[in-house]
Amino acid sequence: MLALVFWWQSLTPTLIPRSWVTQTVVGAFCLAIGYGVGTLAGRGVHRLLQRWGRVPGSESRRRIAIVLAAAWLIALFVGAKLWLGWQNEQRSFMGMTTIGWLDGVLMSAVSPLAAVLLVVIGRVAARGVAAVNRVILRHVPSIVSVPATALFIIVIGIALGRGVFFPALATGSDLVHEPRNENTTEGTLSPTSPTVSGSSMSLVAWDTLGRMGRDFVATATNRQELAKFHGSDARLVDPVRVYVGVRSADSLEQRARIAVRELERAGGFDRKVLVVWIPTGTGWIVPQAAASLEELHGGDTAIVAIQYSFLPSRYAIFVDAGLADEAGITLFNAVRARWSTLPPQKRPKLVLFGKSLGAAGVEAPFVGADASASVANMVAATDGVLIAGAKQSNLIHAQLTRERDRGSPFWQPIFDGGRVVRFLNRDPHQVALNADWPAPRIVYLQHPADPAVFWSVRAFWWPPEWMAPPRGFDMPRAMHWFPIVSGVQAVGDQIHQLAVPPGFGHNYSSEDYVSGWASVVPPDGWTKADTKRLARFLDNLAGDETEP
Repeated sequence: MLALVFWWQSLTPTLIPRSWVTQTVVGAFCLAIGYGVGTLAGRGVHRLLQRWGRVPGSESRRRIAIVLAAAWLIALFVGAKLWLGWQNEQRSFMGMTTIGWLDGVLMSAVSPLAAVLLVVIGRVAARGVAAVNRVILRHVPSIVSVPATALFIIVIGIALGRGVFFPALATGSDLVHEPRNENTTEGTLSPTSPTVSGSSMSLVAWDTLGRMGRDFVATATNRQELAKFHGSDARLVDPVRVYVGVRSADSLEQRARIAVRELERAGGFDRKVLVVWIPTGTGWIVPQAAASLEELHGGDTAIVAIQYSFLPSRYAIFVDAGLADEAGITLFNAVRARWSTLPPQKRPKLVLFGKSLGAAGVEAPFVGADASASVANMVAATDGVLIAGAKQSNLIHAQLTRERDRGSPFWQPIFDGGRVVRFLNRDPHQVALNADWPAPRIVYLQHPADPAVFWSVRAFWWPPEWMAPPRGFDMPRAMHWFPIVSGVQAVGDQIHQLAVPPGFGHNYSSEDYVSGWASVVPPDGWTKADTKRLARFLDNLAGDETEP
């Protein structure tokens, strides 16, 4: 019965639309977990009934089985129809292709079968635990056998995790992703412009940049692309792109020092805007975000970044834990130290940018005792900050959300009336803040339905605050919390966080980035119409949002 309840709850929509395959997996796990929990609870109830002498007879059991079987058959048909309706409503809202009745049939048919396999695996594991308990019973009194068995399993689990799983994950990740880091994307050629790393005049050799670094410097916005938007009569310059890979130097400190020298060589300190950029785990620089900044200012910009890992963010957050923070602190301090020696009237605007895992590195140099202290640190040391898709567990993001103004929603917090920090998205109904927004400005780009931002492990046992009304414009109204099930659904959302059109989920659009940059470091005379025009222009140029 509990298996049916868990499976039924798994059909409800969440932040990301699910294909029939994803729903099959989510539903199977929920069904199997519900069956396991129900089995344990059922044994307890059965013992109580035995004690009270109220155990149901065989005829009552047969009737219960018939009713339950009928409930399952009805649920499979009705559930498939409801699931299709919820999914297509969400897909239509996001501009995605809808799914058909066959998807619902496949989901309803395959999901219970997959759950049976999981239940069998669970029973095998349970018998293994029982076998361990029997062995322990031979050596210790029965009263301590259960806690002794639990302790044994926990110790073995920790030992296997720390001694086998994590080392194996690190070694396996390195074996897979280090060669990829050394590859060069087909068609990517060494740049000839002196304003980017990897050229013949650069202090950083082309073959040490890594795949992400080579992609970044080789695709710098050129004057021809700038002229297509600004016109040939505009004052345009080639933007500066500085990148130092993991093979360019052994330590983060060495890479930061090289990056500063490379900035000087390329003329980065002579530009209007200088951005300290913390990449994602692989060292990836978001193409739309970089192109948006360069087009916005006609190329009068400099971007500097160092690679701290070559692992995708989902692995780097475990294997290279803390390196993003360390990279952010090291690079920012090195760049700012050199920037501070310039005459105040000749300094470029010093700005920071990071998305996802890189957002933690952007926040790291400024964390204070509370939100006010952290914001004050940012204001004192920078000319602006732009962050996209920051996790709610990031220290400053958590402070701003926790200490938000009363009445503002969890998914779009307002801190101190939006005087310095603002959370922006495409919600047409977001609260209008004071138009007077003095610099420096701090902007968080944050879709209400971004799984990377909002889901956490607590969803397994506690309802997320962002589900409470009022909800974000892109959150399904039929979505609700259910213990354990919501946690499993969250895992599915995290895996498919980019499988949506730009502007939804963790897939930020050109319009998001142009709006963000125009808020943090706007050119003179820039208007909202200019933002929309540039966003349309960049949609045809920049790459996608998927971290390679």
